Amino acid sequence: MCTHRSIVFFFGANLVDNPDVAQLSELFFEAAETERALPPAIRKQKLGSWPEYQQQWSAYGYSEFKPKHPVPSPKQVDKYTNALYLGIEHMDADDRKMVWAVSHSAAFRERGAQWQKLARMNGLRDGRQIKRRYTDALVRLWARLKYQDDEILAEYF
Repeated sequence: MCTHRSIVFFFGANLVDNPDVAQLSELFFEAAETERALPPAIRKQKLGSWPEYQQQWSAYGYSEFKPKHPVPSPKQVDKYTNALYLGIEHMDADDRKMVWAVSHSAAFRERGAQWQKLARMNGLRDGRQIKRRYTDALVRLWARLKYQDDEILAEYF
């Protein structure tokens, strides 16, 4: 018998019951990458000027090629909206800002979040303080999700 409490999150094709803090962290990291890959809300205006270019033959390929991020799939957009609702409904403003800042600093990076840079932005000296606050925010979210009513979680997931 399957209850609403056992089916909490839908990650791809797997149903995960009682997600742990690492799975919540991965959800927010993937949501930040999806947000960065979405097209901009306001498109830049096209101007009527010529682009700058080199006049010599030897200047072929002088500019660096910057590949664009792939367009997110509908499944990724659904996970993104779930992460947004999860953050808005079940986290307070300070925790939400902390989680999104860390997630965006880790988006498309192999080494993870930029703890020192985030610490300097928050007026702290050590990146471990930000990491601890981030982990505390995810633990608070995990505790709220674990002990919420079934009807509230069934609305979003």
